[in-house]
Amino acid sequence: MNTVTVSLEERTYSILIGSGILQELGSLVHNVVPASKYFFVLDEKVESTHGQTAMLSFAQETDACALLAVESNKTIDSVQAIWSAMLAHGCDRRVPLIAVGGGLVGDVGGFAAATFMRGVPLVQVPTTLLAMVDASIGGKTGVNLPIEGASGQTILGKNLAGSFWQPQLVVADVDVLDTLEDRHFRCGLAECVKHAMLDHEDLMAWLEQQGDAIFARDTDTLIELVSRCASIKAEVVSQDEREEGSRALLNLGHTFAHAIEPLPELSLFHGEAVSIGLIASLSCAEATGMIDADRVDQIRCVLTTLGLPTRLPIPVQVEELISIMRTDKKTIDASIRLVLPTADGATVVPDIDDGAIGLAWASVGAMA
Repeated sequence: MNTVTVSLEERTYSILIGSGILQELGSLVHNVVPASKYFFVLDEKVESTHGQTAMLSFAQETDACALLAVESNKTIDSVQAIWSAMLAHGCDRRVPLIAVGGGLVGDVGGFAAATFMRGVPLVQVPTTLLAMVDASIGGKTGVNLPIEGASGQTILGKNLAGSFWQPQLVVADVDVLDTLEDRHFRCGLAECVKHAMLDHEDLMAWLEQQGDAIFARDTDTLIELVSRCASIKAEVVSQDEREEGSRALLNLGHTFAHAIEPLPELSLFHGEAVSIGLIASLSCAEATGMIDADRVDQIRCVLTTLGLPTRLPIPVQVEELISIMRTDKKTIDASIRLVLPTADGATVVPDIDDGAIGLAWASVGAMA
């Protein structure tokens, strides 16, 4: 079992990564967060499998509620349903919340933990690759809020309400990835490529070399993949917990991604939107002279090899996409701030010209 540490002084915690450790969850959690009772928020898709395994590993009393993990449920209504379930089961502020599922369940469950009775201990048990390498680490929690686009269409703006609430422990058992659908598995690889773009070319080369073993879901390869990516994110979070500086670089591709992920006609999962967003970011950086075309082609090739999309499935109006981008939580005074790739990593660029953003969107299939 590998251990990655997120160093945050009194809030320091471990990420445990291994095979077969879900069956040991009860003792692992109780050693870190001792309690007489634990409350679980479970992804409905894993409620009867990994969720049951997790709960049965506890000698203490356990209660649970389940959440259908779709973007339309990533709302304050779902958080209120968790609060109500916790009250119905007699939970108080001493009862830790354990989120078992993908990134959406971790985000919603984490926000419920941050706000129930002004905060209860949180444990993240990610069951998707995306959650293991990214979403479960760093304490970002939140829900979507309805916004109106330029066309008058109401969509859910990504993570516009939330808080920073660090977990006490993260437990990632790569064995659960054997049951993950291929499409969801590939989504996690988009975040791995993003991590590699942040001046970790050794990881980029490793991803290209280990593609067959990754797709075969070889246990040792997955442990190494999750450990390497978790270490990158843990280092960044340890340096900048609340995204006031270098942590913003982890948003590479995400401002573009958050504009297309909520659009129902595109039917994109988060990792797919991130993959397209990475290409748009690369194209925007090329248009502003920050990188050359070879770098764009290299990353496009890597994403394609990993089975990820690099263009919109159907065209969307550029004007609509830019309008949605202006509602992103990273926007200041209606000025769009982007994280753009450089030759040796990435940088935050404030007040990007709409023309450059339009060219970026056109490069992934948007229309004027």
